[in-house]
Amino acid sequence: MKRTTILLLLLLPLSVWAAPDYYPSVAPTGTFINHDGEAEELAVGGNYDAPLTVTFEAHPADTAGYVVYYEWKIIKKDNSEETTLAVRNDEVTEFTFREGGAGISYRISLSITFRYKETGVEGSVEQDESDMMRFSLRSSSLTVFNAFSPNDDGINDTYRVKTQSLLKFRMAIFNRWGQRVASGDENSLEKEYEGDFTYYICWDGTVNGRVADDGVYFINIEAIGSDGIEYTERRDINLFTRSRERTKE
Repeated sequence: MKRTTILLLLLLPLSVWAAPDYYPSVAPTGTFINHDGEAEELAVGGNYDAPLTVTFEAHPADTAGYVVYYEWKIIKKDNSEETTLAVRNDEVTEFTFREGGAGISYRISLSITFRYKETGVEGSVEQDESDMMRFSLRSSSLTVFNAFSPNDDGINDTYRVKTQSLLKFRMAIFNRWGQRVASGDENSLEKEYEGDFTYYICWDGTVNGRVADDGVYFINIEAIGSDGIEYTERRDINLFTRSRERTKE
């Protein structure tokens, strides 16, 4: 954490007060919960999956005897255009970032003003622009595979869809007679993480607790990416179970 330099603004005549020998400072950080369930601090210039919920903390120091006021600014930069998404006035605040893709990045600034209770002296702390947190969100992607083999050999035992930076994901799988055998969305489906990618576990190859018949099934997918791309996929899925078992025999 880098302690922010103080720019002190004195608003009372020298004859009215005795200046304290210390002033408040801050060391702002942003943390999020990563795919391992652990808190991780934003890296300078980091690139992350969307959506990303970040907790921002001021970490003030030397505040005894002062009243401190905080102002966070959460700014989106879209190529050369900047937009303030939110202004927050808490010591600790949280924000969810959803928009990613080429040309989009975020900048977080924190400034404070303070008043010394005993004398009324006031001042402020401003961040240098070079000290501000900056990061971006990845573009979206979706990859649909055409086969899996739930035979407990540790290879492709579940049907997964490979994704990156999706805000919405919904799927349904049907048999050849149009009967739905599995369905779910970004909230209900289990996920696995490999590198920068999120895999939705869509089907384990069973229907009502029994192994499904080998053959061709059909998956429908609707999804929305952080970059605004809307995905609509209709694909075949080849299920191999009994045929693999017979081959082993």
